[in-house]
Amino acid sequence: MSDSKKAPAKKSGAKSAPYTAPEGSFWAKAWTLPAALAALGLVLTLVFGLMGNVDRLGYAYLFALMTCLTFVFGGLFLVIAEHLTAGHWGVTTRRIPEIVMSGVPVLFVLAIPLFAGVYTGSFTMYDEWMHVHHSEHAPDGADAPLEEGHEEHEDPEASLFEATVAHAQHGEAEGEGEHEVHHTPQFEELHHHTLEKKSGYLAPTGWGVRALVYFLVWMLLAFFYFRTSRKQDETKDLQLTNKMKKWAPLSAIAFGLTLTFAAFDWMMSLEPTWYSTIFGVVIFAGSAVGILAFTVIIAISLIQRGVVGKAMNVEHVHDLGKLLFGFMCFWAYTSFSQWMLIWYAGIPEEATWFHKRWEGGWQFWSLMLMLGHFALPFYFLISRMVKRRLPLMMMGAIWLLIMHIADIYFYVMPQFGALTLRPVDFGALMFVGGIFFAYVFWQLGRLPLIPLGDPRLQRSLDHHQSH
Repeated sequence: MSDSKKAPAKKSGAKSAPYTAPEGSFWAKAWTLPAALAALGLVLTLVFGLMGNVDRLGYAYLFALMTCLTFVFGGLFLVIAEHLTAGHWGVTTRRIPEIVMSGVPVLFVLAIPLFAGVYTGSFTMYDEWMHVHHSEHAPDGADAPLEEGHEEHEDPEASLFEATVAHAQHGEAEGEGEHEVHHTPQFEELHHHTLEKKSGYLAPTGWGVRALVYFLVWMLLAFFYFRTSRKQDETKDLQLTNKMKKWAPLSAIAFGLTLTFAAFDWMMSLEPTWYSTIFGVVIFAGSAVGILAFTVIIAISLIQRGVVGKAMNVEHVHDLGKLLFGFMCFWAYTSFSQWMLIWYAGIPEEATWFHKRWEGGWQFWSLMLMLGHFALPFYFLISRMVKRRLPLMMMGAIWLLIMHIADIYFYVMPQFGALTLRPVDFGALMFVGGIFFAYVFWQLGRLPLIPLGDPRLQRSLDHHQSH
């Protein structure tokens, strides 16, 4: 282990801590790139969002926020899973997801404009079910809210559906080309009945309180594991590992529940009468793909630049590649299962979500995800040779990272209307993602890049494939 205990500091004459990016090296200043993208994204957001179609800005900002949150979800999953299983293979690469998950307070601050826009009525993506409780914000032509036992309207079912149609056609006046609304009396009745039953859960106050609870849980989990791991870097206290492992089962339960309900509240409720019990699992699978692809990219970059010596090598990348391949297949399995069961049941209000993703140009996007998120990378990453050649593995990870972003876009933007890529979509992603990853890269440039005090570190340094 003589040459693996110290990371080379070839790019700077100053001494740096073990396994830390040398002063003046690429990784010491890498945070400036996403920071510059954030500045450019802010300009695009202001010009094409606030000065353009504000409704479109709401959807674009939600897409950007959820994209970054999925990386936090994936980071929490990887860190908790490694402590839960006490595996040694991923110790040297664990600091990357630890830093990613520690950025949840940044996203909490960035979420404030979204929630402020929703509650002030500037962003209308949740208006349909918020109208049930706040009639004063109903779209033009919508009647007062329907409450249980309320008899003021002659035909409350028709009035609520008229509000739905008015909201669905709201962006048409802006030239965005919304989906054509197809409905029958039976569909209208089912739509209203389902929305009425959900009105207790889809209430503005409860929605906001739950959002605060979700962020609080994620911050507590991230702070606990990140700060404990950092403390162990300095103290080398072995009991801290036992402490993190002891809390891993409860942490996994809290993480799973909050991820699932956040996916329900923020993305499934865009189509409030639609429901899928596996939706949270689909989002989790995509989050795992996203963080594993990001970890592979960062790990390979650190290896190629000689920042971590032999602490990360082809053996660790190979294992990450196998996990990435596995969760890519899991994403395909859960996504197909969701579609297949809804198609087989043939229930109209369940099929609405997929109808919007098979018209208005979204058919192309759906097919692209089938091929690009599964079929093509399946045949590429299934090879052991690819997973052990760093340039090829880097290409596969970058491709899946792009497909993951396209996947989140697919969950959010069809609810707004036909497929039309707008500058505000890129601007919002650059702004939110730029700030978030500027924090991540800043931490990567100043902290030890591996958990120095973990008792399994030596086994991870000596790790090699047995097959």
